[in-house]
Order: sequence, then structure tokens, then C-alpha cells
Amino acid sequence: MATVQFRARIDRNLKKKSDAVLKGLGLDAGSYVSMALTQLVHRRGIPFAVAESDEGYFASEYGLTSEQADQAGAAMTKETASARRAGKLREIKDVADLAP
Repeated sequence: MATVQFRARIDRNLKKKSDAVLKGLGLDAGSYVSMALTQLVHRRGIPFAVAESDEGYFASEYGLTSEQADQAGAAMTKETASARRAGKLREIKDVADLAP
């Protein structure tokens, strides 16, 4: 397999701490980056949760206060329960559930 050089700049302290963790796992930074990128390709997305706080998201995306976001969340929960009871919402547990 042909390889290419990959360079990145990161905080010195983060590098030092991550190297110590990786060493304990028997890995180096290059191996970890390869593993992470492989998972990115296989999953077609980032292989771990990436999220900001609900409060931060609702404030930046919709301009809502924490209280307004809580009210919207409660309304959405109520609407979801109502739709489920009415048979308008299907629960997907595996690939077979995606068939019409």
C-alpha cells in the first residue's frame, strides 16, 4: 500500500498527553490517525459523537433562551408521542424496518 505524509499542527500539551495514552495502548499517533480515518470512511461520518450543548445549539441556531428551548423540547416530545399513538410514526430497530 502506498502511503503519503500527513502533517497537522496541534497543541503541544495535547500531543504529549495523547502520546502517553497511545503508548499505553501500544500505538503511535500515525497508527491512531490511520485507524480514525479508516473508521471515518467505513462509517461515512465521524466515529464518535460531536455535539455542542443543547443550550448552545438552540441559542446559536434559533436564538432561543434555555427556557424557550426547554418548552420547544417538551412540545416536540408531546407531538412525537401523539404521532406514535396515531400510527403516524414507525420505530426503526433494524434494516428490515425500513422496507415499506
